[in-house]
Amino acid sequence: MNMALREWYADRELLLTGVTSDLGRALLEKILRSFPKAKVYVIVRSRDGLSKDDRIKNILLSPRCERLKQQDPNALTRVKVLEGNLMYEGFGTTTTSRALLRNVSVVLHAAGPHEKLLQFCQELPRLEAVAAFTSVFQGQGNRISESLEKEHGLDGPVALVRVPLVGPALSEPMPGFVDVLKGPTALMVGAGLALGNAEFQAEIIPIDLAVNTLIAVAWERATAAKSLQGSIVYNATSIDCTWGELIKKSQRGNKKFSYPTFGLRGMTSIAVMYWILVALFEWLPSAFCDTILGLFGAKKRLLEEHRRVRNALRSVESISSRPWSVERTRVFQLQQRLAPTDRDAFPVVTEIDVESYVLCTAAAAKKYCVDETNITLVKIFRLLFLLLIATVLLCAFLSYRHHVPAKHHEL
Repeated sequence: MNMALREWYADRELLLTGVTSDLGRALLEKILRSFPKAKVYVIVRSRDGLSKDDRIKNILLSPRCERLKQQDPNALTRVKVLEGNLMYEGFGTTTTSRALLRNVSVVLHAAGPHEKLLQFCQELPRLEAVAAFTSVFQGQGNRISESLEKEHGLDGPVALVRVPLVGPALSEPMPGFVDVLKGPTALMVGAGLALGNAEFQAEIIPIDLAVNTLIAVAWERATAAKSLQGSIVYNATSIDCTWGELIKKSQRGNKKFSYPTFGLRGMTSIAVMYWILVALFEWLPSAFCDTILGLFGAKKRLLEEHRRVRNALRSVESISSRPWSVERTRVFQLQQRLAPTDRDAFPVVTEIDVESYVLCTAAAAKKYCVDETNITLVKIFRLLFLLLIATVLLCAFLSYRHHVPAKHHEL
């Protein structure tokens, strides 16, 4: 019988790459919180005036790690940061740094090109498993199988975890947690109109389920080495609803935690209509309000928010405009192979209450992704627009009432 997941990971030395990405930050937090005796190495490059150590400290000081800090205030002491760059050969690390990794048995690759991964891992004498994230849509047709036909240079104890669009957390570190506004989040919180076919399956995975899948896949790849020869691929699961159902179920959250942008919410597959509606009901009001703010010497901010939302939603377009057929047999089998306690702690497939999910996402987005000043300004300008429209209609009505008797008198 295979060793249970948490027992297998308990006191291992792990190498994590790409920890400054969204998936990488979530992975680091989950590893440190779940395996308090594990030692973690990370490869990070100094950037924008911040050292490699400063960048990791900032991650652990972020709201994402509040739960971790409460459980283990000294979690940072278990993280050894190596200077490097994932775009370079040997990930830009020194010979001295690589010597520190001699006891690493698991490599979890959260970002960057995985083609160079095996070459780097060949120097790890105790390596048992490598698990790497990649996109389920990258280089694939509409039908995506669990094969490695389009992957090159992969051999050894490697498993690829292909993920769809990564959305906010389902439950960990807290329900709906999100601190970066990307496409799925912008759609779920009703930040603006999206281009796509509402009848197609919403290919989105909560970020914590994606992280759980990577961790569980590495465990299975190592403990089932005899039955899983060579490299293998897992297509991670997605939420079980269409884009239209997702948008419909998000309406409650949109009303309670409205996003500070103008315009219509939802999705349309008609490109011309989409651009007209975005220009008239999103861009134009934002530009008008910024003009007024500028006249009063205030900071122009609504067009900037509009552009941020448009850039986020643009990343969804190519996915939401096509139907996808994804084979997911292995990930369902993986869920069954986990021990009951591991299945609860590291679910890779689970039933999702979509309405509750998007409601929590809307609350988290308001707290961590939204400028409160923008909320106030949008509310004020919407009220002014309504008052202006009401005034125009009232004047038109009074003018009509004033002229009608005169015409009757002439008759």
